[in-house]
Amino acid sequence: MSWTLLLLLACPLMMLFCMKGMFTGNKESKGHQTQTQQTDLQALQIKMADLIEQNHKLTQDLESLKNKPSQDSNVIQLKKA
Repeated sequence: MSWTLLLLLACPLMMLFCMKGMFTGNKESKGHQTQTQQTDLQALQIKMADLIEQNHKLTQDLESLKNKPSQDSNVIQLKKA
């Protein structure tokens, strides 16, 4: 057998072992990763709910300020000519 033939056969075999190791390692850490992702997702959902509530309150405040007539004595109303 020549060395080139052995190298050509060794390459696919090494690739199979590497791929098997990669997939096996991924399965073992997948459970921990999923749990962490769920915790992160819940934290983001809580933050998003808080931001939505703040947005709603700010929108109400803005609307009440728009509807409230200005009673500031320093404001001069200009009429269009």
